[in-house]
Amino acid sequence: MARPPDLRTRALLRAKAADYVLAHGLSDLTLRPLAKALKTNARMLVYHFGSREGLLREILSCVREREDARIQSWLASRKTPRTMGQFLRWLWKESATPGRRPALRLLFELYALALRNPREYPGVLEDPFAYWQKLSAKTGDAAKADDVEATLLLAVTRGLLLDYCATGDYARGERTIEALAQFVEWHATSTR
Repeated sequence: MARPPDLRTRALLRAKAADYVLAHGLSDLTLRPLAKALKTNARMLVYHFGSREGLLREILSCVREREDARIQSWLASRKTPRTMGQFLRWLWKESATPGRRPALRLLFELYALALRNPREYPGVLEDPFAYWQKLSAKTGDAAKADDVEATLLLAVTRGLLLDYCATGDYARGERTIEALAQFVEWHATSTR
């Protein structure tokens, strides 16, 4: 009978693999060079994650957990509730920076893989929508975001961040986020 994977080792490999992929991207990722960089071997990565796709799902999950921790920390950093407009401005300022581009590139690389093979990457395409619904509720702008609001927020921010990755044009994206934030704030006050 096979010994179950050591959860601490798995967690450490997961975090180091996420750091590696953030630094190097996914386009040429194979298990052997990754394993060598992590000071292990490809067989151990398969043992802990099942397959390359399983490892990629875990890497995405790790990056999302880190991002969610940053967001939750920001949301909790004031006694008064944050608004969606404030969140959009903060998200742009925090995400559209040269230091955050590796995480954005990884996100979009994984989206592309999931579009080609959604069964291999469960949740990659669906989870962001549900996350935006929860964020809208946490910002106090609505008890729960309706499908249209969550779709609009997700689509515009995702599109702007993709455009930033492609062009590096921070100023144009910032102006657009500001317009969206103002619209969201106007909409929140006009529907009360």
